[in-house]
Amino acid sequence: MSTDNSQILRTVYEQLSQAGRTDGRGAIYAFTAAHTGVGTSFTAREMALIAAQSAPQGQQVLLVDMDISNNSQSGYFFAPDSQNHYGIPSGPYDACFAAKPFWQVTPAMVGKNGENISDSNFMSLHILEAISLAFTAFHWENFREGQTVQLQNARDYWHKLRDHFSAVIIDTPALDRADILSTIAAEVDTSILVASTPTSKDSALGAAYARITSLGGRCAGVILNDGPVPLAEYGGAS
Repeated sequence: MSTDNSQILRTVYEQLSQAGRTDGRGAIYAFTAAHTGVGTSFTAREMALIAAQSAPQGQQVLLVDMDISNNSQSGYFFAPDSQNHYGIPSGPYDACFAAKPFWQVTPAMVGKNGENISDSNFMSLHILEAISLAFTAFHWENFREGQTVQLQNARDYWHKLRDHFSAVIIDTPALDRADILSTIAAEVDTSILVASTPTSKDSALGAAYARITSLGGRCAGVILNDGPVPLAEYGGAS
């Protein structure tokens, strides 16, 4: 992303964070797209890095990767180049926060030593102390034959995250891949759509906005790879 676009994202985050929450807890922002391949994960990560730079001293920002089949966020921060730049992530830590998480692995199984292999075994939290950013990683390698995972509503979980982080950025798969929004749209403070310039006039953006609002959520607008545009252009309100 160019310097100009990075500055645009900073301005967008400033506007989002100024609205804040009346209870002073951390706000949750979900990034999604109508189409795969428009840079949702990249945009969410850039926004998380910007949010971390703005976090109050002693507080952290969390980047939640709900696109668990790709694990692109943890893949990025565990890459050698990223570790040279941001430092080596600490962890793993428990990502459940003593609440029912947004993922559920079934059937439950018992480990070699008789321990219960719970949902906490399948997602971990890691922290980049130098930049006040935490991120999640999903562990497919812990699955046993016959186990499957599904994403579920988890209101208490999202509330717990608000108590631990100054902001939470969620990276979700595009709507043409999975309907993750149905589990989180009503729980997050704001959803943000991401589009590429070639898809910026696609009617699917209006449909995505309508989907968010029908689920009881709020959509702040659309961010293009080269900057945000008012959602009013796609049938919604900016």
